[in-house]
Amino acid sequence: MKKTLKISLIVLGSLLALTLLLNIGFSLWLKYKLPDYLKNKTPYEISYQSLNVEILSGSISANQIKVKTKQPDDLEGVALDGTLEDLYISRLGLVKLLKDNQIEANSIKLKNPNLKIRLSKPKVDKVAKEATPFFIKNIEIENGNLDVTQFNGTKYFSSRKLNLNIKNLSLNDNPSELPFALDSYKITANDFFFLMSPAYSINSSKVVTNNGQLSINDFELKPMLDFKDWEKSFKNQKSLFHIKSKNLSFDDLIFSKTKLSLKNAKIQEPEFIIQNRDNKIVKSNDKKSNFNIDFQNLDIVNGKLSILKSNGNQSLSLAQFNANIKDFLMDEETSKSKIPFTYQDYKITGKKFFYDAGEYYTMNLSTFNMTPQNIDLLNFKLNPKISRAEFVRMIPMEDDLFDISANRIQLSGLKWKFENDKPNISLKTVKLHQVDANIFRSKIPKDNPKEKLLYSKLLRTIKFPLVVENLNLIQSKLVYEEDKPDSNGPGKVFFTDFNMNVKNLNSNKQKGANTKVPIVINCKFMGVSPMKVNWNFDTGNMRDQFTIGGYINNLPANDINPFIKPYMNITATGTITSLNYDFKGNNDIMNGKFRITHKDLKVSVLDKDTKEKKKFLSAIANLVVKKDSQKFPESVDIYVERNKERSFFNFYWKGIEDGLKKSLLVIKI
Repeated sequence: MKKTLKISLIVLGSLLALTLLLNIGFSLWLKYKLPDYLKNKTPYEISYQSLNVEILSGSISANQIKVKTKQPDDLEGVALDGTLEDLYISRLGLVKLLKDNQIEANSIKLKNPNLKIRLSKPKVDKVAKEATPFFIKNIEIENGNLDVTQFNGTKYFSSRKLNLNIKNLSLNDNPSELPFALDSYKITANDFFFLMSPAYSINSSKVVTNNGQLSINDFELKPMLDFKDWEKSFKNQKSLFHIKSKNLSFDDLIFSKTKLSLKNAKIQEPEFIIQNRDNKIVKSNDKKSNFNIDFQNLDIVNGKLSILKSNGNQSLSLAQFNANIKDFLMDEETSKSKIPFTYQDYKITGKKFFYDAGEYYTMNLSTFNMTPQNIDLLNFKLNPKISRAEFVRMIPMEDDLFDISANRIQLSGLKWKFENDKPNISLKTVKLHQVDANIFRSKIPKDNPKEKLLYSKLLRTIKFPLVVENLNLIQSKLVYEEDKPDSNGPGKVFFTDFNMNVKNLNSNKQKGANTKVPIVINCKFMGVSPMKVNWNFDTGNMRDQFTIGGYINNLPANDINPFIKPYMNITATGTITSLNYDFKGNNDIMNGKFRITHKDLKVSVLDKDTKEKKKFLSAIANLVVKKDSQKFPESVDIYVERNKERSFFNFYWKGIEDGLKKSLLVIKI
C-alpha cells in the first residue's frame, strides 16, 4: 500500500513539474520571440520602450507604446494609429492570439491611450457569424482619448479624458437579450459619442459615476438621418425619435443578460421629439424580447414633448410636464398582458397640452394632473379648425360641428383592469365645471341615413364593462343651432346655469348589476326661464324604453321665436307662465301629456318662403288662442313616431313641438 502511494505521488509530482517546466519554457520563448512576432506577424508597426512578460502569472506589460497600421488603405483589418503610455494584460490567451487573432484575457489596463481606430469592413460572403474579436472580463482605461470609425469613415465612438473600470464583462449574441452583462462599472468621460445603430447616436458632454450613481450631462439621442432619408431606409419603423436632456442620473444601475435595473432615475429638462410616418409600416420579423426592465423610481422634471406628422406639423405637444413613476416592471410575465408592464404608482402633471384631433378639430388643455385614481384637467377646449361654411362644404352628409370648452374636468375614484383582453373601467365621480358647448348642424347637406341610436343602446354598444357612479355637469351652457336652407338664419335653443346629475352610467356588461340610469337636469331655458327635466332609461332594456318629463316656468314667448320660427313658421308674444310635459317612449314612438298656461299670448303666422306675417291667418289663429290662462288648462295628448335617422333630442323636440301646435294652434292652418 505504501509502495503504491509512493509511486502515485512520484507520477503526480512529475506531471506537475513537467507542466511547470513547459509553462516556464513557453513563457521564456514568448518573452524573447514576442517582439519578433509583433514586428513581422501583425499588420501594425509597434514600438515600445520596454516589454515585460511575467512568467508565473502569464501577464504582459509594456510602456511608451506607439502603434501604426502598416497598410492603412487595407479595409479587411482593424487600423490603429496612436500611443499608449502603459499597457498591462493579465492571463492572455496566447494560443487564441497566435492561432485565431482573438484576444482573450482576464483583464487589460490602458494608461493615457491616444488612439484612432478604424474598424474592418464586414465580410459580405461570410457563412457563419464571425467570432467576437476580443473577450476581456475586466477593462480599465485611464485618461484615454479614443476615436473609433467604421471602415467607411463614419464616426462610431469617441471620448475625451475617458476613465473606465469594468468588472466581469460578458458579451451576448442573443438578439432577444441585452448585448452585455457586467458586475460593476465606473466611468468618467468628456465629449462622449456612440453610434448605437445606423439610425441613432448617443451624445453627452460629460459622463461620470460617483458612489454608485451614473450622471450624464447634455444627453442626446440624435437621429443620424433627416426624416425623408430615414423614411426610405427604415420601412419597418413607424417613428423617428430625437431626445435631449440636460442631465440623466441613475442609482444602482445593474446590467445582466436578461435584466436592466435601476433606482432613483432622474431625467432633467428632457425634450422628446417624435415624428411619425403616414403610410403603413412593413411588419418586422424581430423576435420577442426576453429581458426585464425594472425602474424602482423614475422622475422626469420639466420635460417637453412634441409629436410631429410626416410633414413636420404638430400632432401633439406638451410645453412642460413632470412625471414620477414608482416600481415600473416589464418582464416576460407582464408582456403577456394587454398592458405589457406594471407599476405601483405614478403622478403626471403638465401645462399647455395641444392635440390635433383630426380633420375638423384641435384640443387644448392649460394644465392637467393625473394619478392612477384621479385625473384633473383645467381649461379644456375642443375647437373647430374651420368655419361653419367651410364645414358644410366639406361634409358629404349631415353632421354636427362642435365648439366645446370646460373650465375644469375632474375624474375621481378611477379603477381599471384588463379581463379577457378587454378593459374594465369604473369611476366614482366625473365632474365637468362651466362647460360651454355649442352644437351646430346644417340641413343643407343631404341626410345621413345611418340610424342614430338612443342612449341606452349607444351605451350597450360599448364592448367592455364601464360604470360611472355619478356624472355631474355644473354651471354650464349648452347651445344647439340648426340651419335650414329655407330659413333666415339658424334655429337656436340654449340653456344656461345648466346643472345635470347622471347616476349609474353603464354599458350593461356586468352580470346582475343595476342598469337603470336616472338623470336630473336643472337649468334656465333660453337664459331666463327655470327648467327642470327628469329623464330615465335602462341600458338593460332591449326595447330602449325611456321616460322624460319636466317643466319650464315664466317663459317669454319672444325667447322661443328663434327656434319655432324656422320649424313652425310662427312667432309669438306674451308669456308662457308654465309648460309641463310627461312623455314615455321607446325606439319607435313617444306619447304622453303636454300642457301650458299663458298670459297675453299672441301668435303670428308666417309665410313659409318669405317669412312675412300672414295677417288674415294670424287673426284667425289668435281667435282660438286663449289670451289669458290663469288656471291650469286641460292637457293635450302628444304622439310622435321616431325618425331613426335623427337623434334622441330631435325625437324629444318633436314631442314638445307637437304639444305646442296642439296647444297654441287648435285649428290646422
